[in-house]
Amino acid sequence: MAQTEKKISARQLFLFIIQAQIGVGVLSIPYKLNETARGGAGISVLITGAITQLIILMFWLLLRKFPGLNLFQICLRLGGRVFGKLLIAGYIGYFVLLGANIMLSAVGVLQRWMMNATPTWILLALFSVTTYYLAKEKLTVMARFYTLSSALFIPLIIFVSYGLTQARLEYMFPLMEAGIWNILKATKDTTISMYGFEVILVIFPFIDASDKKKLMIISMSNLFVTLFYVFVVCTCLMVFSSEQLRLIPEPVLYLVKSLNFYIVDRADVLFLPIWSITLVCSITSYAYAASVGLAQLFKRKSHGVFTPYVNAVIFFITLLPVTPLAIRRLDVSAEYAAYLFIFILPFAMVIGSKLFKKKVERSA
Repeated sequence: MAQTEKKISARQLFLFIIQAQIGVGVLSIPYKLNETARGGAGISVLITGAITQLIILMFWLLLRKFPGLNLFQICLRLGGRVFGKLLIAGYIGYFVLLGANIMLSAVGVLQRWMMNATPTWILLALFSVTTYYLAKEKLTVMARFYTLSSALFIPLIIFVSYGLTQARLEYMFPLMEAGIWNILKATKDTTISMYGFEVILVIFPFIDASDKKKLMIISMSNLFVTLFYVFVVCTCLMVFSSEQLRLIPEPVLYLVKSLNFYIVDRADVLFLPIWSITLVCSITSYAYAASVGLAQLFKRKSHGVFTPYVNAVIFFITLLPVTPLAIRRLDVSAEYAAYLFIFILPFAMVIGSKLFKKKVERSA
């Protein structure tokens, strides 16, 4: 697999991680955090950013011990042929589940705000086709598209920034109104919204930079995403009172819709298509990671052979939940799967890598 991929630059890595991390959660995170942290929601996001940085450091320590290997190759090295393949299959399932969860959440938002008469399967099919044509390409092609589409962050930031013209700073205070425990408790909701950085486990060997520079670039991406989320959350907290936020599940869209640009009647109609491109990048990252895992599992050089099957599975998974309760169960399943595959298993691999190194040294 490593021989078929060209390496991406450090700049492309920075934008790649940002596109993978920022997803559907940014629209509803102020609402979720207001329920628990109130005025301290921005502090919750900063704490989550710090936790994410610790996990990134753990990933880096693991990948650094196995130069030139990605997550799936490390699974085989540490787990052997049988258990290693089971780990690979588990990670493939995780990436598929996360991709399906993001796609279903995105379609739900689009139907509520723009396309309420459009059948769900049509929107899901459009996302699937778009992500397929990206995910089947080499990493360098995906990185170029992510770099090009990153320019769309500028209008997104402008739309949200314009809401500061209606801001009332007193809505945020007191910052510690909910108490430190509730602020810490709210980090769980933010963590869910910042998934995506785990794709570094797959693309790490294909980055044209030293290990230390890779860590620095990935950390800068995480810092950007954290500050972007803080900006969005604090803006919504200053525009809407706590009582109003309780009634608005997607305050970012409500904020954009309420803005008056004189020449544009509904700014959210412009905001949503731009935001959808970022979601396509997030889903593509997971579809690509799952395809690479299948290529490793079946010892094929190109991951593109498996991309149609990955996208088909993601599509059919998103068709299964037809009630709000079923959608919620899928969301909860993705959340608990992330705890296992982002923290518990990588931590166990770091410990196992130390034992593996000692074993190699003894045999030598």
